[in-house]
Amino acid sequence: MSENRQRRARLRYVLLAALSPLALLFLWVAATRHGWVRPVILPPPDAVVMSFVDMVVSGYSGIPLYVHVAASLMRVGVAFFVGALLGIFVGMLRGRVAEVDAIFVVPAEMIRPIPPLGLIPLFILWFGIGELSKILLILTSVFLITMVNAQAGARACPADPLRAALSLGADRFQVFRYVVLPAALPQIMTGLRVALGTALSILVASELLGGDRGLGFIVLDASNFFRTTYVFSGVIIIGIVGLASDRGLAWLSRRWVHWEGRR
Repeated sequence: MSENRQRRARLRYVLLAALSPLALLFLWVAATRHGWVRPVILPPPDAVVMSFVDMVVSGYSGIPLYVHVAASLMRVGVAFFVGALLGIFVGMLRGRVAEVDAIFVVPAEMIRPIPPLGLIPLFILWFGIGELSKILLILTSVFLITMVNAQAGARACPADPLRAALSLGADRFQVFRYVVLPAALPQIMTGLRVALGTALSILVASELLGGDRGLGFIVLDASNFFRTTYVFSGVIIIGIVGLASDRGLAWLSRRWVHWEGRR
């Protein structure tokens, strides 16, 4: 593809990426202005903006907005980091060592289909209603998603590079480090992006476990009192955090897996 065609394709991509949210905003304004939906279900955008400004200035439930944001980011950040490391490690082992796969196959595949909300009562009984239970609920889902993707990536490693590395005298660690891991990286990065989105969606469920701060707390508390504008504000903040973090992971993926799509 020529440089001009690449530039035009990139410009078209940016325009579509900008127009799609503007189209959704236009539909939102039209629906509220013409009364297609009741305001308690879909408030107008200006009311949501006013609620957001009120939270920025006055906080929510007597707590500054940045404290709510920081609490949620801490829970998601710790759970995602630890869960992803464990998931990648176990998944890579499952993909290359049959005995490890045999150990994890039954418990992992039994837990993976269970929705996080179904685990909340057990986590309350086991870990209480403090920060530990919230973090572990998110961590469990991140671990399972990254483990499956890392396992699939490790198993998809081509045989020819493995044989070449072994014939050149590489030991098992070197084969894993320089052959298996690079081959699995594309699926690992995809798993990380999926796991991050899931972690943010489980954030609201995790904050059902008690507490008085966090973006999930704002959404749940506001919904209990039909403060729909504050619900939308909390959801939009979570969405912005998710968009920014996903774009960050996509950038890292392009840097670390620069060969993907060019073969």
